[in-house]
Amino acid sequence: MRAFTLLTLSVGVLIGLQAAWAARPIEQPVTAVSISGPQLPATEQLGQVVGSFTFPNPPVQPTQNVVGIAHDGDGHLYCANFNDPQFFLVNPAEPVAQLIGGPFDIQANSTSPVGITTYGSHVYIGDTDGDDVDVYGLDGSYVRSFSVASQTGFPEGITFNPITRHLYVVDGQGGLEVHEFTLDGSFVQTHSIVPTSPDGLAFDPDRCSYWLYDGGPSGTDTVRHLDLDFIELETFPGPVAAGYGYGDGVAVIGDRLYITTMVGSAATVVIFDVADAMVSDLCDIFADGFESGDVSAWSGVVP
Repeated sequence: MRAFTLLTLSVGVLIGLQAAWAARPIEQPVTAVSISGPQLPATEQLGQVVGSFTFPNPPVQPTQNVVGIAHDGDGHLYCANFNDPQFFLVNPAEPVAQLIGGPFDIQANSTSPVGITTYGSHVYIGDTDGDDVDVYGLDGSYVRSFSVASQTGFPEGITFNPITRHLYVVDGQGGLEVHEFTLDGSFVQTHSIVPTSPDGLAFDPDRCSYWLYDGGPSGTDTVRHLDLDFIELETFPGPVAAGYGYGDGVAVIGDRLYITTMVGSAATVVIFDVADAMVSDLCDIFADGFESGDVSAWSGVVP
């Protein structure tokens, strides 16, 4: 198995592509090394580990699996706890994150929360037991749900793209697909991707791109950087190669990429440096000042 500075620009529907994952139940990642992690490099490079943190107890009890994470747009991370169905907000401080919101009990509507993302006043959670996406207020209040069962029985990673204003849901049943939905749950289209076991997904507003973790143990432990058409730009080895366990959810804040994993029995987030990551050429469109609704700007570069 195996989640944003909000842009004010919105330009219609783009072609989104995403990955799916081999059908299998949620599994605990492989036990790895001490939480102290590897020695940091003298000079940061793309994909180098630059830190890690665990979660406070409560809300995360030992052996529980924090699967999904998502940037709230203000430097904090929304987190989804799979074992004890809840979500909460933390400040990503090291060595232990600081709880600043929640935890919010969501078991009544999301019995197996995996992916998580947010936009505006709502949090969107992929529930792999209900084959749906459940929508909550920022205070944890249940709003509504919409089914994704016609597209996937295992909604894995999920992210919101503020350019298209659509949600992208990773198919966790081995279809190697990402399904695109409007915020009200209307299905838009399906996109195919290359990874063998896609897990978490995150939109990167600074680079107009996506980050996808191709997990394990059936995957390749590869972090894949994809453009807005889900074409691969570059890759680097994931948390297993860095001496941790297999990863799950993905979030990006500026030049830091966050991937959830487990170290022993401790839910952990590994931080990778992405300062040198490529920037999608399509970012120039938005930098030039095109406003929301200017479809011609987008359609001129998308076939």
